[in-house]
Amino acid sequence: MAWDGTVWVKLKRPLTEEEKARQLKVEVAASETPNDDFTVFSMNDVFLESTNVAFMQRGLLTYGCLAIIAGGGFFAWVMLWCLNNPPGNGSVQGGTLAIAYGFATLFLVFALAVVFIGLWGLRQENFTWTRFPIRFNRQTRTVYAFRGAGSKGVITVPWDKAFFFVEPRPRDRISRAYVFGIRCHVLDERGIVTQSFSVGHRVVTISDETTENGRSIVDGLKRQFEYIRRYMEQGPGVLSYPELVPTQVSLANSMRIWRRADRAILAERNLFTTLLVVVLSPFIYLTALLHYIGQRTSRQPVWPADVERECERAQFVETVRA
Repeated sequence: MAWDGTVWVKLKRPLTEEEKARQLKVEVAASETPNDDFTVFSMNDVFLESTNVAFMQRGLLTYGCLAIIAGGGFFAWVMLWCLNNPPGNGSVQGGTLAIAYGFATLFLVFALAVVFIGLWGLRQENFTWTRFPIRFNRQTRTVYAFRGAGSKGVITVPWDKAFFFVEPRPRDRISRAYVFGIRCHVLDERGIVTQSFSVGHRVVTISDETTENGRSIVDGLKRQFEYIRRYMEQGPGVLSYPELVPTQVSLANSMRIWRRADRAILAERNLFTTLLVVVLSPFIYLTALLHYIGQRTSRQPVWPADVERECERAQFVETVRA
């Protein structure tokens, strides 16, 4: 298993039949209307740099983990109080008291484990990297997924061998929501999944693919992929220049990222959705603030020297050809 910023991905396995059926082939158009959908950090004649789903969702995991830490910490405090304040007047003694102490200790360990999980979740969005970009080098036809410092922190796969597909996550048991996104598997010569990373951003919805809304969401993800595919196959000249996702760390940019969907909804002038945006605004503002704090405590990604050299060499070759 490998952690991909928002989900655990099972590795060292063959492709499933569902993944094969959902493949987005690099040589076949996925849509007639390519659309970056606010997922591009930068684009030039040599490479396009895209977000992964963790960037757009940043702050959401912190929000949830703070609640987990608060709940686990309170429960741990209660158990510590129970251990330090046994029933008075000798009303509980002997084996019964020992059992009570045992259960209190087990609950304390459980509460501390919950706190540890919350702290681990916070670490995924704070004191790490401001973003984990995906770089598509058009000249060398190579895809790079940033994972950390050094050459071992980058997943590299040839564009023609990358396995892209629309990934549906199972319906969440609590929220009852479906999650869709674009994922790329790296396969070895036997077709076994060795690495995996997400591209663009994911969509959370209460609709499955049997509904009109669900189908439109999947079509939107296909348009995202088609934007990248046409860039790799035909170059940036055939595409409209995207609205770039800001990489500079600022509260204004974090607000811009998290409020962008709200502005689009408000522009529809629908009474119900407008009221929903108003009700959820405090949550959105808090999450945007946590997005900013996570970025402020983190470092900007630095591609390994060999990746940068590939881009520089490709740019030189392109200039000579022109």
